[in-house]
Order: sequence, then structure tokens, then C-alpha cells
Amino acid sequence: MRWLGIDGGGTKTAFSIFDDRLRMLDRFTLPTCHYAQAGLEGMHEVLDRGCARARACGALGDDYGIGFSICGYGEDAEADRAARAAAESIAGPHPHAIVNDVEAAWAAGLDMADGIALIAGTGSIALGVCAGRQVRCGGWDYEVGDEGGGGWMGRELLRAFTRQSDGRDPRGPLHALVRERLRLDDDFEVIARARELLPDRTRTAALSPLVTEAAEAGDASARAIFERAAREEADLVRTLVGELFSDRIADEGAVPVACIGGTFQAGAHILRPLSAALPSCCRLVRPAHEPDVGAVLILRARLARDR
Repeated sequence: MRWLGIDGGGTKTAFSIFDDRLRMLDRFTLPTCHYAQAGLEGMHEVLDRGCARARACGALGDDYGIGFSICGYGEDAEADRAARAAAESIAGPHPHAIVNDVEAAWAAGLDMADGIALIAGTGSIALGVCAGRQVRCGGWDYEVGDEGGGGWMGRELLRAFTRQSDGRDPRGPLHALVRERLRLDDDFEVIARARELLPDRTRTAALSPLVTEAAEAGDASARAIFERAAREEADLVRTLVGELFSDRIADEGAVPVACIGGTFQAGAHILRPLSAALPSCCRLVRPAHEPDVGAVLILRARLARDR
């Protein structure tokens, strides 16, 4: 049996085909299917187009299941109904499961085991699972939350640029990088660029790699952004430890924390301060699988349970 795993995040939608041993056979990406950005019809169109392409490539075969991981699923009743209708229409007679992308990230990151999945991509959220109980923390969306995620870091980058520009903070490599990448002839042009960029969280999150570049060049403001991001992310984890793992607080390294998402591609710039900020009962672990397989793992577990 083959499996189609769909990872519908806030930036893109990945479609991955796996064999029965979960070895990846093919993968491609389409634009985000997030209903808040693509609209309900756009969400259906992206999912339908991707599944049609997966079937047409020949690697999926006739006997397959589909795991839909959809950003924002479970947070809006109308969008949930539209997502379920799309999944049922697209899957037809084939078994399928539809879950929030955070649950799928946990399943992939911790291989369905107890622990905490800390996700920081375009946005940020954490999910803790212990003995069948799930608790989430964060994920309040770009406008009011998502601290430590790519969109938040993009905003912080622009804020740091203004502080360096007028002398509130020492001017470092970040200032020149922003001027160059945003093609600013005058620093005040950042105001117009911010008005253009900030309403679009994907474009704002695309600025976050500049924070890494600036930090690697020794910029103090960029390193401070990572330190603040780490504290915000550690707050998510600490809250879940109190909710789910209070009996393990005294046990050093007892709670695995899988770090998932593009923010962690900054490596030690974010992981070092994050490790320092976490409760001692937590230990950072590498994700067991890529997020694409998360909804497939959940679907396979449900099918095995229902036999």
C-alpha cells in the first residue's frame, strides 16, 4: 500500500508519496492551502490539484491512503467543514485522515511518542502529548502572537533596523543587510516597505534568514532577536511541562522536545539560547521524520486500531 502525505503549512503545501515502509518515492510543493491566505475555494483547489498530480505521476498506484495535515484545522468551524468536504471528495473510497499541521508535526517529530513538539516556521506553536492527552500552547496567529516564528522575526528585523538607523542601538551588519536586500536608498523608505510587507505574513517571514546572516556577521541586535525568540519558545514548552509533565520536573532530560520548522535552520544561534532557557527536565531532540509523514503516521495508527 502507498501513502500520500500532505503538509499544508502557512508558506507552502508539500505532497509526498511513501511506500509501505515509509520510504519517500516522490515529493513536490504547491502554494499554501491555508484558508486564511488562499480562501476556502483556494484551499480546495490546491489540495485537489496536488492530489491529481500525485495520482498522475504513477508512484501512488491504486491502493493508497491520504494523510491531510492542514494549517489552522480545528480553529474555524466553517473552514473545518470546507476542509473535511475537500478531503472526502478528493480521497473518495481511499482511507484518509485530516488533522491540524501541529498534530502532524508532533507525530512526525516524536514518532507518535509522548513529549513536546515545538514548531517555529512561519508562525509558532507547541503541542504536548502525554498518555493520550494533548495540550497546545501558542499559535495565536501572526497579528497577535506567533512569537519566535519567522513572521515575528521578520518584524523584529525591521524594528532592529530602525533602532540602528537612528542610533538607539549600535549600527552593525544588520543595517547594511536590510538596506541592500530591501533596496533602500534612504533609511526612511523602510516605512513604505513595511506597509507593503507586513500584511503578508509569508513575505514577512521571508525576511527572517537575514537575522541569521546578521548574527553570523556578529550583529548584536540579531543575536538579541534570537535570544528573545528562544525565551518566547521556551515559555511555550514550560507551560506544557506544567500541564502534562509536572511529575517529571525533577528528572533531568526526561521530556523530549522536538524542534520543527524553518526557524531552527539557524542552528546554534537559536538552539543554544533555547536549550539554556528550557526547564532542566527537557532535552532537545532531532525530529524523527520529516513533517510530510506525520498525518500518514496518524492515519496508519487509526487504521491499525480499527481492524
